[in-house]
Parts: sequence; C-alpha cells; structure tokens
Amino acid sequence: MFCPNCGNQVADNARFCPSCGSAINRGAAPEPPSPVVPEGGGRSYSRPPVYANSRMLKTDRSLAMYIILTIVTCGIYGFWFIHSIADDLNVACEGDGENTPGLAAYILLSIVTCGIYNIWWIYKVGNRIAVNAPRYNLRFQENGTTLLMWYIVGILLCGIGSFVAIYMLIRNMNQLASAYNSQVLGR
Repeated sequence: MFCPNCGNQVADNARFCPSCGSAINRGAAPEPPSPVVPEGGGRSYSRPPVYANSRMLKTDRSLAMYIILTIVTCGIYGFWFIHSIADDLNVACEGDGENTPGLAAYILLSIVTCGIYNIWWIYKVGNRIAVNAPRYNLRFQENGTTLLMWYIVGILLCGIGSFVAIYMLIRNMNQLASAYNSQVLGR
C-alpha cells in the first residue's frame, strides 16, 4: 500500500505514513487529524486521534534516576524501565503499524540471543520514536542508528557511550510523551 499524500510505501495495517505522518484512511478507522501547514513550512497536525487506550504518559524519566535506581535495585529497575518505555511508546505510537514488544519478550529474546536483542530493541525504539515524532510536530536528530552507534561504541569504551544512548532515548521519549499528553489528552 502507498501513502496517498507522499506516495511512499506503508505497511498494510498502518494508520499513519512513517515518512510524512499523513493519516491513511480505511473505511471504519477513526477520523484522522486535519493537516495544517505552519508558517515555516512542513506539516503539522491540529490534533492526533484519541484511541481506546489513551492515558497520561510518563514525562519525567531521567538518566540519573535510571542509573541510581538500577544500581539500588540490583538491575530490577532496568527491567521496569524497559517495560514502561515499551508500554508508553505503544500508546503514543498507536496506529503506526508497529508494536514494541514488552518485558517478557525482551527478557526471553535477550537470553536466547545472548544479549543481541537488547541492542536491536534500542535500535527499533529509537527509530519508532523518530518516525512518529512528526505526528506530534516534533523532529529528533537521533534515530535508531544514532542510538545503536552510541550503544555499541559505549560497550567498546567502558560502557560510557551506552549511557549517552540511554540519555537520548529518555530525552526523546519524554518529549514524545509530553507532546502526546498535551495534544491528545489536552494536558
């Protein structure tokens, strides 16, 4: 299937084009937001549609708390962090034709792949955030490739670069969640 606005290929079950953010109309789908062209050009949306599982998303994650709580809980908070990011991302990006697997899949696939899935997960989440940012009038310089590079370099450089990747992930997710809360929920 192709986007009626820009002509790029989109997944058959996608509700929004990953390239331009336009809504893909399908018979009984919710009414898409009306596109508005801002003064500076580009595309923005008056308001993304509200879906059944809409709720306030967490906007106050921080790298310092991530590190402290992960150390204090002997790594358990790291798993909660993965769960909460995946859950909030699935709510904010509903209708894009993607699904970020939850904690059970993350743990199982990380064990089976000897940790490689962890790196893949960071990459996919970074890309999903960047692709869905235009729906909320946001643009991020970092995408999955940027996070992946910092994460891999971080593994090779005493782990410091991986914290840069986590920081970028947290910062972008907080901005996406804040935009979602204000545009979709009006808060």
